[in-house]
Amino acid sequence: MLGVLFNGVPATGVSATATTVTGTTPPGAVGNATVTLVTVFGTVNVPGSFTYV
Repeated sequence: MLGVLFNGVPATGVSATATTVTGTTPPGAVGNATVTLVTVFGTVNVPGSFTYV
């Protein structure tokens, strides 16, 4: 299981290698977003780690 969320909205087409996670960012309001990575090992939140322009 792997998921990436931007302010709680899931990214699409998410895939991963040992060092990289890719996906398509969902639409969002201008400003900073919290990115959440969800894996079988746990969940990590990184506040303000993505900026919508």
